[in-house]
Amino acid sequence: MATTTYDLFFTGRDDPRSCVVIGEDTKPVYFCFETPERGLGPNTRTTLSRNNKDVCARLDWSPGNHLGSATIGSRRIPMSHLVLHGSSNNARAFISGEGKRFEWRRRLDTPSSYDLYAVPNMQIAAFRRYAHETAVGPSHGLFQYTFKNDLLLVEALVALCLNRWIDLYGV
Repeated sequence: MATTTYDLFFTGRDDPRSCVVIGEDTKPVYFCFETPERGLGPNTRTTLSRNNKDVCARLDWSPGNHLGSATIGSRRIPMSHLVLHGSSNNARAFISGEGKRFEWRRRLDTPSSYDLYAVPNMQIAAFRRYAHETAVGPSHGLFQYTFKNDLLLVEALVALCLNRWIDLYGV
């Protein structure tokens, strides 16, 4: 049986903390990452909303280039728990709200690309830089995934945001 792959396109600003993610899996998918433009400072918050209204995650950044806390649904954890040491130097792990371990592994051949694995070694998603015109307008990233779990999708997008931010700006 063939596995179905779903596509989500990153549009809007080319910023992991301020962009729109749009596509369709078994239903239309629309997420918006919003962060005030004043950058990282006291009380800076990135909000992830779904369908233009439902807040599904918040990232409360610490002053400077430091990770703070994340709230996904009703679960509040340190952001560092979404970028734990992985199985290799190019991998960062997180434990889902369901207790399963996942890793975003940065590709060595294209450092702006990441693959998501259900540990130990089952690839379930990928993120690629993708500067193309798409059905939803100009896109700068493509997220492809093979799972049907709304909570995991939010967790994976938040962890990807953090991975991309750290790799761009450090902590």
